[in-house]
Amino acid sequence: MLTIKRVLLPAALVAASATAHATGLPAAIATQLPSGYEAMAFSAGPRIEGGGQSYLVVAHRPDDSTDSPSPRPLLIFEERASGKYQIIARNDTVVLRANEGGQCDPFDDGYDGLAVKGNYFTVQNGVACGEHWTDFITFRYDAQRHAWLFASEIFTSSDPLNGTPDKTHVTQSDPAKPVAFEAWRPAR
Repeated sequence: MLTIKRVLLPAALVAASATAHATGLPAAIATQLPSGYEAMAFSAGPRIEGGGQSYLVVAHRPDDSTDSPSPRPLLIFEERASGKYQIIARNDTVVLRANEGGQCDPFDDGYDGLAVKGNYFTVQNGVACGEHWTDFITFRYDAQRHAWLFASEIFTSSDPLNGTPDKTHVTQSDPAKPVAFEAWRPAR
């Protein structure tokens, strides 16, 4: 009986976790997710002009796993004056797939996934099982342009078992050449 509990309890926790991710997502947003996708994670995003709310939603296919990785589009929704939400932007490369982290899922294992502060939000990819690295990509809301723009990417890596020095690579946005959220691609 102990063996069954060891198997069933983790499975129940995973199912509860998946449900908790989607709990609280406004139905008006959930119905606009791409066909065949469900919400994996979401967060209220920065406020936009007029006090409207934005939502950041990471979608994935229900069978998404390291053995069957699916794209994980990050969708930005904005609240309109009518109270309805509209998809404003989509990027299919900023959230890493389940198999892009070695042994671990780089988006779902370890960090909160999405962090929001002021007019900025950060996608937190990273692993600490075997390899240790983080890839935090930050975007900002520019009210003058009514646009979501790339702000920075901070990639860190370490190898604590071999005593090699930590490495950090920082990429800052170029104000003269802004990169729209949907146009941003990883340098890797």
